[in-house]
Amino acid sequence: MWTSSIIRPIVAQSSFCLSRMASTTAIAPKLHILHYDYVENVVEKRKPYREAHLAFINKQVESGNVILGGAAGNPPSEAFLIFRNLSSKQIEEVAQRDPYVVHGIARKYSVKPYMAVVGDDLLKNDLIKI
Repeated sequence: MWTSSIIRPIVAQSSFCLSRMASTTAIAPKLHILHYDYVENVVEKRKPYREAHLAFINKQVESGNVILGGAAGNPPSEAFLIFRNLSSKQIEEVAQRDPYVVHGIARKYSVKPYMAVVGDDLLKNDLIKI
């Protein structure tokens, strides 16, 4: 019983310090996710722009900026591209030039920091160490 009266305040104080430290210490993301929200019937509607879109994104892959990307859902309703080396603003500029955005296949998009903490050895330099 005597340990609980000593331990509880220490644990509570430690938890408070950790949560306070986490809220005041900003961690710079190493990765970002570009999310596309597709139009209805995207499989059919994307056909005229698919080749140009893939060529455009593959240039980002070749430059080392995109490490993974693809559509989600069956049939697809959205897509995710994981970027490195670029700021949110730069990724938005990339998205604005993507044929899928230019031609309305991606009806809206968003860019969010991605705080990856686990992953394959190939991604070890992209992971956040907390």
